[in-house]
Amino acid sequence: MRAAVLLAAGASKRWGAGNKLFDRRDGAPLLARTLAVVRRADAQRLIIVIGWQHARVARLARACAPRARLVRARDHGEGMGASLRAAARALWPIEREVLLFLADMPAVDPRAPRGAGDLLRPAWRGQPGHPVLLRGAARRRLGAARGDQGPGRGGARLVPGGRGCVRDCDRPGRAR
Repeated sequence: MRAAVLLAAGASKRWGAGNKLFDRRDGAPLLARTLAVVRRADAQRLIIVIGWQHARVARLARACAPRARLVRARDHGEGMGASLRAAARALWPIEREVLLFLADMPAVDPRAPRGAGDLLRPAWRGQPGHPVLLRGAARRRLGAARGDQGPGRGGARLVPGGRGCVRDCDRPGRAR
């Protein structure tokens, strides 16, 4: 069984003022646009990890994905590791694969990277992207994540992905 995990706990530090998840530059809030993509993923369950401005993010997430499980990374200020640990605690033992998405990437392909290995990551022109597929040992290591390093750093098998796998919205007016 596969779970999709959307990390939406960050503080939008590179964005400047406000929470980028509510930016309506393309009509709908960024979080809503990303959730529209993630909900099409080949996964039996969706877990959304929230942190900064958790109540506000939770309201929008519930409106967009009412069946999703929301979990709070109380120590989200530590970085991505806190979100990954919160996600790991929410996973069921039967969920042997995790498809990991970032909330500021509405242009990703919701399909899981294909291939052999415990850690698969799409890449565009050599640049690693998302979503990341974790299984086996990589899935088991989620609960030990620390700092701001994601699970795809080093050791990930890169597989061909489309340009959208590397397009994020980190700064206003600049989606790469």
